[in-house]
Amino acid sequence: MLIHEKITALLEQRRLKKRDLARALGVSPQTATDICKGRSAITLPHLRNLVTFFEVRPDFWLDDDRLIPEDMDRLASRGAAEALSRAGLTQLPDPDAMLRRLRTFVQRHRVEFLAAFPELSAAERRLLGLAETQPGTVGQIGGD
Repeated sequence: MLIHEKITALLEQRRLKKRDLARALGVSPQTATDICKGRSAITLPHLRNLVTFFEVRPDFWLDDDRLIPEDMDRLASRGAAEALSRAGLTQLPDPDAMLRRLRTFVQRHRVEFLAAFPELSAAERRLLGLAETQPGTVGQIGGD
């Protein structure tokens, strides 16, 4: 599947118009039409906006096998895309690199960080690489 085919299928499934897509991508209606027909390239900023607009994980757009997203492709919650956008994470050129740097810093200052934020949920601890491993649990070898 090509990305423009996925866009067209999602627009039809959700009964959205190309002008809705144009607004979401910050392009003209003609450019949105060209994108839907595969005549105009999809840039990295377009891809970030597609993730936010359709609330579908970036991996879905790169998967050649599926036209319509499955449950696993959807962002964790309806407000997740908006929260990522508000935080500016969708505008970062490499959010994974930023997260790796943040994890490294937090792990180096683990004691102080956990003392300052004792209310962290298990999910937040896992995200930051602070989850306690249980005996017999296999951990990650090497590092990012």
